[in-house]
Amino acid sequence: MRRVIGLVLLLLSVSLSAQALSWAYAFVVLDGRVYEVMDVAVLDDDLGEVVGEVKTMADDMDGSYYGDASNMYPIGTTYRKVNGEAIEDVLAVEDESGWKRAEYRHDAPFSMRDHLDKVAYGFVGLGLVVFVMYRFRRTR
Repeated sequence: MRRVIGLVLLLLSVSLSAQALSWAYAFVVLDGRVYEVMDVAVLDDDLGEVVGEVKTMADDMDGSYYGDASNMYPIGTTYRKVNGEAIEDVLAVEDESGWKRAEYRHDAPFSMRDHLDKVAYGFVGLGLVVFVMYRFRRTR
């Protein structure tokens, strides 16, 4: 009986410990740089060209993210340059109420997934080159 009670208590404690992460602030990532999205509007006259978009979402459980990610904005949210500001310092982020200012805070943590995507593209390119060379030699 003690084992059953102990097992039930253990299972309850494990199942009750799962919770979602609470973020300190809304952020977006562009080219390995994390920008905090401020509650400051950017006027349409100050908007420059499109420089990127959210491509992945941060994990609410462990806080991990890779690539051009966000913890609050959905995939497809656009980033634009702010005229008169360096992209390394400030971005404009598309919001349902307009455009919000996002300021650089720190570099994103290292993620192997960022580099695996590049390696995969390299292998695809190498495979195409080998295929074209093979086809070219066969037709001669």
